[in-house]
Amino acid sequence: MNVINHEFRTADEIATETGFIIESIADALRNYPDTNSKRFACLAAADGKASFWVRTGFGNTASALLTDQANLTGDLETAIALAKLPRTSWTVYQQLEALIPLNRKAAEQMVEQYSMLGYMRDVKELARETHIICNGFKSRVN
Repeated sequence: MNVINHEFRTADEIATETGFIIESIADALRNYPDTNSKRFACLAAADGKASFWVRTGFGNTASALLTDQANLTGDLETAIALAKLPRTSWTVYQQLEALIPLNRKAAEQMVEQYSMLGYMRDVKELARETHIICNGFKSRVN
């Protein structure tokens, strides 16, 4: 792939690539994706919004709700409010630790939320974690 094609991808190509990333994460975590949640994440990425996935199964209602709301709104802070998570640092921190950023905008929003809780994370660190999970290496949660 050359630089020009990579920089000017279509929305359909971005959605497809995001779907492949989600499948890689699902295989690595042995946790198969909810179809609607996968569609929400792919559409968010295709629309240029922050796109997230989650380390937990979708039986974890709080994580599933937060992830879907974040992908539907494109804003993690709004998703936390809509999911009605208690704003205690521990509850929000647990949900942040379960999230996997699928693009830079998602990682930037996660860094902002971590900093509001007093934790130092950076975009490169979160990108590295996503890469590690996609390649089947051990995640912090699994």
